[in-house]
Amino acid sequence: MDRRTPISAGRRYTWLPALALAAVAVAGCSSSGGGSTSASAPPSSAGTAGTATTPATGTAPGTPNSPTATTPAAPPTATPAPTPTAATTPTGTTKRPADACTLLTSPQVVAAVGTAGPFRGTHPDKVDGKEVWGCTWGSPQSYAHIQETSPSVLAGLRTNPDYKLTPLPGVGEEAYLVERKDGFRPEVYFVSSGHLYSVEVVKDRSPDDGVNAPAEATAASALALVLSKLV
Repeated sequence: MDRRTPISAGRRYTWLPALALAAVAVAGCSSSGGGSTSASAPPSSAGTAGTATTPATGTAPGTPNSPTATTPAAPPTATPAPTPTAATTPTGTTKRPADACTLLTSPQVVAAVGTAGPFRGTHPDKVDGKEVWGCTWGSPQSYAHIQETSPSVLAGLRTNPDYKLTPLPGVGEEAYLVERKDGFRPEVYFVSSGHLYSVEVVKDRSPDDGVNAPAEATAASALALVLSKLV
């Protein structure tokens, strides 16, 4: 009997499974190595970078065809309406207040008359049942007075030999200091906006008030200059 036969057969059955396991292990390493290389490789960006960053033709900001490059035209500036001036005021109109007594304050009248106040304004009496535009500040003895009157009054004074008319440049549109030949009771007549007004200042209305006539003439002329700018 050959004793080597069982031993040889046993060895063959013993190493075949081991060889098979080794082959499987080698195959597994080869497979995992290839997968790892494929997963770690970075994706190619050469083609996508150009596509993502290249703007559409004619639409890039700052180009003539882009919305941001087109600036809307500024709206036209409105021209303000011209302000009315004295030169454009129609003839015959007036800027005077409805109440003549609002033209002067008591201190202004005190300065014009030269006597102590206070001076309160009163309206003149009606003429032929109609209201007369005007005001008197003061008392029967001392006062300042303005009143609208008829143009025929000045026309009559021009031809009356008992009165002397002295032009006053710069007062209204036309103005005169009107004095009686005896020097009593001077008045100023002036035209403004087509209306004729009389202005009078009395320091002391008494039998010998002629002594105040020069001062009253000066005061009436100065007051008429102020009032002619207000009516």
